[in-house]
Amino acid sequence: MFLEKLLILLQIKNLNKFVLFFIFFLYSCSNFDFVYNSNDTSSELSVAEILVSGSSNDIIKKILSNRFLSTESAEDYKLSVSSKMDTKSVVIENDQTASTVEIKYTLEYILFDHNKDCVVIKENISSLSTYNSRAESYNFGSDLSKEQVNEEVIRDNINKFAYQINTRGNNLGCL
Repeated sequence: MFLEKLLILLQIKNLNKFVLFFIFFLYSCSNFDFVYNSNDTSSELSVAEILVSGSSNDIIKKILSNRFLSTESAEDYKLSVSSKMDTKSVVIENDQTASTVEIKYTLEYILFDHNKDCVVIKENISSLSTYNSRAESYNFGSDLSKEQVNEEVIRDNINKFAYQINTRGNNLGCL
């Protein structure tokens, strides 16, 4: 139907081949969706309580609360997270200063179901990244870079956990 109308339009208006190609191109891309349109991996899990211990617990609790904490009355889960941060100098200069530092976060997630009265998920997830520290002495930019890398690594780790929950769906059985 569309092609017939287009051919009639071409015969009437004598449009050149470029316009025809352009129209087909626009028509073929009408259902185009961006894959990385959003950074968040949405989760259907609603958690009533989040307990965080270990390093960078305030950042972790903020990100987890934004992702999983629900204000509705149907929460059935309690999420407990224990975090551990390791830093390692990857590149060491001649004067023994570290120019590239690797940051690794290991988060242990324990999800408790109040209805079943048992633990349904117990996962250890590790994420790592590096940042460059090129300062001879104190450098605000280097500290800011380290904080940003810390937050990115934590977000990556939580995204991995959300992905694991989403792949399991409603099949959360007791361990």
